[in-house]
Amino acid sequence: MFRKYAPAAEVSPFEEPRFTDPSVPSRACCCPARPVVRVIMPPTPERKHPVDLWLCGHHYHASLQALLAAGATVEDLTLTDEQAQAYYAAATA
Repeated sequence: MFRKYAPAAEVSPFEEPRFTDPSVPSRACCCPARPVVRVIMPPTPERKHPVDLWLCGHHYHASLQALLAAGATVEDLTLTDEQAQAYYAAATA
């Protein structure tokens, strides 16, 4: 529902970075689901350093407006490197 990926016959779900990258946690910060995005919250006057949030699809979409208002950066963990490059190239064009 929240994913952009090739049909299951082409790509195993276990080849996605969120399943194979050891730096990606197995659970989201918000619930027991696997994370689909890494959100980087920028520093604030009260918090001098950025903070990573690992969110599931549901909580990401529910929080999207607040994240955008806060100036957060979002990394989609369901996209391959090639898909991410094409996506960002199209978004900036």
